[in-house]
Amino acid sequence: LSDIYSVKSYSPKTKNISTKPIANKQTIKMKFSLAATSMLCAIAANHAAAFSIAPSPTAFGVRSNTSSTSTSTSTSTSTSSAARNLYTIRQRNGKAASSTSSLFVLNEDLATGTSAGSNVGEIEEGAGKTFTSTPRNRKTFATPNEATTDYLSTYEGQSGASIVYSKLVENGVNVVNGYSGGAVLPLLDQFHEKHPRHSHLEKPPIRWITNSNENSAGHIAEGYAKSAPKMPDGKQPAGVVVATSGPGVTNLITPLQDAICDGVPMVVLCGQAATNAPPDAFQAAPAVALTTPCTKWSYQIKSAAELPYVMDYAFFMARNGRPGPVFVDLPKDLQNQVLTKEGIDSFAAGVPHKGVDGADNYDGIMRFMPRFNGEADHLYHLGMPDRGILFASNDDNTKLEPVLEGKFLEGEEVKFQFDHKPTNTVYNRSRETGEQTEGDLQPGTKLMGKMYDLIRKAKKPLIIAGTGCNECPEELKWFAESMKIPVTSTLHGLGCFDERHELALNMVGMHGHPTPNFMTQQADLIICVGSRFDDRITGNMGAYIPEAKKAADEYRGGVIHVDIRLSQKATIIEPTFFIHSTGKNFFEAINTEIRNKRAADPFEAGTHTGEWLAHKASLQKEFPVKIPFFPSETINGTDKDGNQVGVSRTRMSAQSVVSEMDKQLLAGNAIDNCFFSTGVGIHQMVTAQLVTWTKPKQMITSGSLGTMGVALGFVIGAKLANGERMCIAVDGDGSFNMTFTELKTVA
Repeated sequence: LSDIYSVKSYSPKTKNISTKPIANKQTIKMKFSLAATSMLCAIAANHAAAFSIAPSPTAFGVRSNTSSTSTSTSTSTSTSSAARNLYTIRQRNGKAASSTSSLFVLNEDLATGTSAGSNVGEIEEGAGKTFTSTPRNRKTFATPNEATTDYLSTYEGQSGASIVYSKLVENGVNVVNGYSGGAVLPLLDQFHEKHPRHSHLEKPPIRWITNSNENSAGHIAEGYAKSAPKMPDGKQPAGVVVATSGPGVTNLITPLQDAICDGVPMVVLCGQAATNAPPDAFQAAPAVALTTPCTKWSYQIKSAAELPYVMDYAFFMARNGRPGPVFVDLPKDLQNQVLTKEGIDSFAAGVPHKGVDGADNYDGIMRFMPRFNGEADHLYHLGMPDRGILFASNDDNTKLEPVLEGKFLEGEEVKFQFDHKPTNTVYNRSRETGEQTEGDLQPGTKLMGKMYDLIRKAKKPLIIAGTGCNECPEELKWFAESMKIPVTSTLHGLGCFDERHELALNMVGMHGHPTPNFMTQQADLIICVGSRFDDRITGNMGAYIPEAKKAADEYRGGVIHVDIRLSQKATIIEPTFFIHSTGKNFFEAINTEIRNKRAADPFEAGTHTGEWLAHKASLQKEFPVKIPFFPSETINGTDKDGNQVGVSRTRMSAQSVVSEMDKQLLAGNAIDNCFFSTGVGIHQMVTAQLVTWTKPKQMITSGSLGTMGVALGFVIGAKLANGERMCIAVDGDGSFNMTFTELKTVA
């Protein structure tokens, strides 16, 4: 290594480069804002390493251990503490071990400012020590624009419609529901079995299904997404809908709103009038404005070059965090637009850097965001300018992968990032001082031990199992059995805890069983996992869980709330502990804590819930869900010959029909193999109350929005996703009459 380092600061905005020579054997600490816009070049001998930091006029300072002078391209370096870091470079005596070991790596640790991994990012002082770097087989580019051009070249020569289809295949889609229309014909052509793209295949990779209307197509996609087996990444697949512009879009508003309310992953692709069409063109509609309130993200493409990024972002948003629907508007001329080299170069050259170049006003899909990450690197900021997700390319620049760390962003956007990847953090707030402490969701930590002690000493604990428990039924069962805690389920959590189990309490809430509602109000500790305390569960908030609130004040109970979204912390209920994690991660951690405690002390196996469980049995006996039966009656009339006849008739209640169905399915050992969909009405609540729920995701229904007419669409979607399973729709006449035309799709 040479005796001189130089630190260079480059501003894309001013195009100016400033150079600061640094004397041998100095320790340089560079503390800078990751929201700044600059490049740091550290040059050793004839080799250079470029490190990118996030764009903004605020650069960075260089401070020597022997001097208090700081050199900076700006006097302003104020950002949130989460977006700042401390890097240290120390020069070593001695030569590099190899002439190929040219790049040194800066690693980071937000908590301590020191290196925390294998890619150690410092050059230390000390005789005889040498520095080496670990070469990576990774494509490198001089600028992020070049990387973008390289990535998009994969799709060069394809039309916009062809790129959409290619990305559907890349994202694992195998069935699409929809309805035709002029504005979406270029995309529909891609699905046809005679399309040249399928000539080498036995059949197209995606099955196309034409529905009776767009509304039903949306509900079928919901039913598919709600019930389908997990994909290889462990997440639910998204239901996909293709429809035309104008009325095709407006007919999908109800399914989109239903999906956003219940957290259902959907990707909806609709045609649109051409970008050069006159105002008020045929079947034109403000699709993005109409769908923005009822989607996680709604966007109209600006060119075919955007589509690879748009499609990947759409599927990420639909399937990550709390799932939900996204909408992509596809002008017809851009579906036909062929992606050329010129188009790729033009798009790549026009992408701004976040924080500069008017990026905040740029309404395209993407912005560049340089960063320090051990080598010259940059990120792609996809989505809205102030509400996006960061992505990085993989080593061969063929795929984008999310970077959900939050430390490169600020303010509300950090929370938005964390709503899409749980941090596995435990939060505990003191009711006396209001002071909050936090720590990792790891067995053996102080907060985990404190939470375990609270659970163990509770005498009347209760688990509310929501949608977030559908992915961890075994972990939930082990926890409930080991701590002897009864379990009640929300409408969308039905089946995550087998209702044949002695600890099962059935459904809670306004239309739930009496016993879990009584016990919720009497419990001294509520453990709510994967549920957001919906108003149909809580009722009057002022009167909700009085005993748990009292127990929290007395340090013998309270509320433990587990949710995948950080934004849900203390939104409805002020918890004693909030865990920003998945239900599965929470139960794995707390179950390990229990095992470790009991291994260290066998007396830890004792619980205090004996009287509580006896109370449960007493309530269930005293307040069962009653099934009405009607007496037989004789109907008098005349036959065709005029003779008087009497016919006996016994009316059947909805409860008696559903109860009998459940009885026969149990007797035939078929209940575990069933999915049930419902419309909305008394039949829905009766089904929730009287079917014996035994497996996760068995109940496919509309919860928050209460959408009538969904049963048939939901059950078709369930059958498409689970062809070997028995799929049963329980519907009311009002709901059925809204959408029964979808029987032709079944036929």
